[in-house]
Amino acid sequence: MRRVLLSLILCAQPASMSAASELAVFHTASFGGSRSVSLSLAEGTASGDPAFDFDVVITLSEFDGGGTVLYRDGGRHQASVRCVSPAMVRINSADYAIDVSAQPGTDWKYDLWAALCTAPVS
Repeated sequence: MRRVLLSLILCAQPASMSAASELAVFHTASFGGSRSVSLSLAEGTASGDPAFDFDVVITLSEFDGGGTVLYRDGGRHQASVRCVSPAMVRINSADYAIDVSAQPGTDWKYDLWAALCTAPVS
């Protein structure tokens, strides 16, 4: 069911990069109200590693206070996400335990996990 959800999230995104990053944003950090950095899901698949549920690609964009893109990172940052206990996000070879009781917006790794693992399904 989670695989179907990820496919729906990513397939519903428009083809243009600017529109996709607006709609696929899972975390935004603000810096003094004049700038913000947003992390977005660019791609995702069921994980090839049986210890994880999803393999995703993350993009990063910086915006000014009016929403104009100041910088768009051309990198494609890969991560793996495990939904079940112990919840975890893997970046490169580092595993980060997820505190599933955290509040949204406090940590980008939690927000990535929550975007993929706690979205309602019908």
